[in-house]
Amino acid sequence: MEKNSLEQLLILRRYYLPNEDDSSENLARAAWLDNHFSEVMTASVANGIGKAFKGVR
Repeated sequence: MEKNSLEQLLILRRYYLPNEDDSSENLARAAWLDNHFSEVMTASVANGIGKAFKGVR
């Protein structure tokens, strides 16, 4: 599964868009959502770590 890109996209589509079909548009949308949420989470964690080291509440 780790080397099969199509299977990964299908899993992402089922996770983010459970009521949609497996069209190429929905697979691309699910990949974009996963990337977007990953970027947002990375920024949030970095901000939290920065605040923790500054002692900001």
